[in-house]
Amino acid sequence: METTKTDTMRRWVLKAGETTLDGLEIEDVAIPEPGPGQVRIKMKAASINYRDQIVLQGMYGGAVSSDIIPLSDGAGIIYKLGENVTKWHEGDKVTSIYTPEEWADGPPIPGLDFGLGSEGHHGVLAEYIILNAERIALAPEKWTLIEAATIPCAALTAWTAVNGDRPYARPLTEKDKVLGLGTGGVSLFSLLFAKAAGAEVIGTSSQQEKLDKLSELGITNSVNYSEEEKWGEVIFDSYGGASKVINTVGGSAIDQTIAAVGFGGEIAFMGLFDYADKAPNFVNLMMKGASIRGTAVGSTAAHLDLVDFINTHDFKPPIHKVFPFNEAVEAYKAATSKDLFGKIVIEID
Repeated sequence: METTKTDTMRRWVLKAGETTLDGLEIEDVAIPEPGPGQVRIKMKAASINYRDQIVLQGMYGGAVSSDIIPLSDGAGIIYKLGENVTKWHEGDKVTSIYTPEEWADGPPIPGLDFGLGSEGHHGVLAEYIILNAERIALAPEKWTLIEAATIPCAALTAWTAVNGDRPYARPLTEKDKVLGLGTGGVSLFSLLFAKAAGAEVIGTSSQQEKLDKLSELGITNSVNYSEEEKWGEVIFDSYGGASKVINTVGGSAIDQTIAAVGFGGEIAFMGLFDYADKAPNFVNLMMKGASIRGTAVGSTAAHLDLVDFINTHDFKPPIHKVFPFNEAVEAYKAATSKDLFGKIVIEID
């Protein structure tokens, strides 16, 4: 049957073999139908993460081998149910879940990849998408869908960074001191979660303007690391060391995070930006009885815990700017700006 205007939708695709923004194209296609166990979602917003730049540029594994809809993080409204779907209803407001259904709970499982919007997996940057019924979660009750679109990757990674994997051995409490490096999405979410939980929080940046913005969020303890070469030692001396350090930067910051961590504390490590040029100061780490913990995004159960936390605490996600759907390329560019403070969101209308 020939499609009509009401049968079609717009979607962005990253073309096979492309590793630059020139490979992002918008196209009109037929609206997809959900199969058994699936739902069709009318998307309202999608957000950009650093991992989306990794996928675009083919930094791990090369360019995608087939056309994909990009981006993993989105929110929308269920528009149609496939056969045998009983836990959802048309009109439910939902978000995507980053990781596959197989990672239902506990620590990461073997074979994890870059999730939705990566090699072999369509993402969320389209007017309608199809997802398995187990690959979605209710959006937070007090957040708009634009705000909810920031949850699946950045917010959940931050949640895992401050709590660990389920079952939580060292969950975030008001007794913690939490240090976040920089002002990217994961770091900001970590600080906001800690502040909402009543913990002491410490922020860092190389720009005074961003430190001022942290202060506006109620994060008044901060250090400008462009002015303090040994900023980790400054933090330890000023605040007695952090019980939880969120290292979103990478290996180059590892020694200063070891310097900043408190006795018996831990460093959550998920930075992919750079590598250390020498071995970390393991002696200092050992003498403090501290630990470094690798941090993946998080399980489905952890995602649901995060939504519960959002529903019971009063804070909003850090959003830098919202772009219209047809300006997705400009949104990608904005997400790499040195002036970025919070999340870039694309509104889908």
